[in-house]
Amino acid sequence: MGRSTLKKAVLILFVLLQVQLYSQVEFVPGSNPVYGFLERMDALHLIKKYDSFQKPKTRKAIAAYLLQVNKTERELDLIDNRIFTDLKSEFNIELYETTNTYQSLLAGDKYEPLSQKEKFFYFNSGEKGNLFINLTADGDFISHQSNSSENNAGLLNAGGIIRGTLMNTFGFYIQGSNGFSSGNKKAALQKKELQYNFKFNESVEQTFFDDNEGHLSFDFDWLNLKIGRDRLMLGYGENKAILSDDSPKFDYIQLQFNYGIFSFSSFHGKLLGQSSFAPDTVTGGTNVIKEKYIAYHRLGFNLSDDFTLGAGEIIIYGDRPLEFSYLNPFNFYKSVEHNNRDRDNAMVFFDLENRSIKGLKLFAMVLLDDINYGKLGTGWYGNQTLWDLGVSSYNLYRIIPLDFHFEYTRVEPYVFTHRLQNNNFTNFGYRLSSVLAPNSELFFSKINYRLNHRFKVSFSFSYTIHGANYLDAQGNITKNVGGDFSFGHRVGDSETTKFLDGVKQYYRKTSVAVSYEPYNEFNLALQVLINNNSWQKYSIESSHSNLAAIFSLQVKI
Repeated sequence: MGRSTLKKAVLILFVLLQVQLYSQVEFVPGSNPVYGFLERMDALHLIKKYDSFQKPKTRKAIAAYLLQVNKTERELDLIDNRIFTDLKSEFNIELYETTNTYQSLLAGDKYEPLSQKEKFFYFNSGEKGNLFINLTADGDFISHQSNSSENNAGLLNAGGIIRGTLMNTFGFYIQGSNGFSSGNKKAALQKKELQYNFKFNESVEQTFFDDNEGHLSFDFDWLNLKIGRDRLMLGYGENKAILSDDSPKFDYIQLQFNYGIFSFSSFHGKLLGQSSFAPDTVTGGTNVIKEKYIAYHRLGFNLSDDFTLGAGEIIIYGDRPLEFSYLNPFNFYKSVEHNNRDRDNAMVFFDLENRSIKGLKLFAMVLLDDINYGKLGTGWYGNQTLWDLGVSSYNLYRIIPLDFHFEYTRVEPYVFTHRLQNNNFTNFGYRLSSVLAPNSELFFSKINYRLNHRFKVSFSFSYTIHGANYLDAQGNITKNVGGDFSFGHRVGDSETTKFLDGVKQYYRKTSVAVSYEPYNEFNLALQVLINNNSWQKYSIESSHSNLAAIFSLQVKI
């Protein structure tokens, strides 16, 4: 888009913006550091009724929590006081109805690229709405060592963000970027987002990649409707047991409302099912993707300021058009699935979070992929459950800016699988949750340390034990123990199974991450990942280790 074309587009939007408006109802991406700050404030009892289970949230909702912090600002330590100052600058228009901490390049303001102000290519706060435009650029240098080999790669990516709110009700957000890589492709794939990027993985020679997300939202205070494509994250803790960022983004329609002690959220989304290629000598062939959908709803109860309960359902279905019975969020999916002749994958979950002890957050979740109460304790393969437990401690807050996180996840055999392969809990073959394959258990720990308000260090270690299916030398399953997303229980497989039965695989992952923001919207980050895996294959013990170092620079104007 040329400069003159962009100016025309901005002028058209400027004409539309003519009533004073400050409540921003577009959603804040889940990667924004404000969420970590709010988690800490929630544990320290400085905010109330914070929903830790679901991200992202609207700017309006986040501003409401920050206003609570504003009333208890004296209880913040020195570093959080300065972090809060940065957040007040970022959410200045929502909190104080001003833009005096913002600066614009296109509007002719005195633009200081190394200032601590919020930077925009252009912004306008008119009488009917707000408009904000950013240009973004980021680069990565990746070094990857695997056993005796070492490879390097470089990534460059550029794009932009347009967001705003109209009529105090209608919010919009669009982000797009294009990039390319140089150097070793295996090293480039250490950046997780490229592992499922279609263009980048289209061929071995391809170096181009792109990304986009966007949404429209309608906010009516206690009710919000959203049509979008972005990152939904569902679950407590660092490892999201329902939805994480481990699969491609997908499109969805979402409904949320809060009323008194009740909260309700639901969405219906379009996933990518099994893929194949249909050759054609005239057109060159085409990719064939099976239809696949996901539906979700959860009812939450804020029983007190310190105790939250939730219950919800998930349904995966496909190989047919949209199912209207699942488009209805006020429905019992499990019962509907039975009425639809048992063709789909229904799951039920229950969760709780407790903050009774100041500085300590406890959570637990159990997911029932399938259950037969009459066969409990028999080892029946169909009793498929997931347990997710965790604790976050901020108890040293007044002594040192350090917090600790511990999580344990147990995924029983066949969880997230299905007898119909297209109904498993994946998107284009990538897992939807953070947990590893079924028939696994995960021990996870993390320490975050804030050296100052712009300099943070984190250390994490995870240890996973997985019981994999038995395979022959050609990779065919000789015994199914429920250890693979892609293979549900089949005719002829054993009716009983034992947790962690199968070929033992051990995964140890260590991560050290450092982030520094010397100037606002100028971010430097370094992440070092060390993986050490060992397993038994064809009666032979083997191991593999690799190290990846990713240095990143992100700039926004």
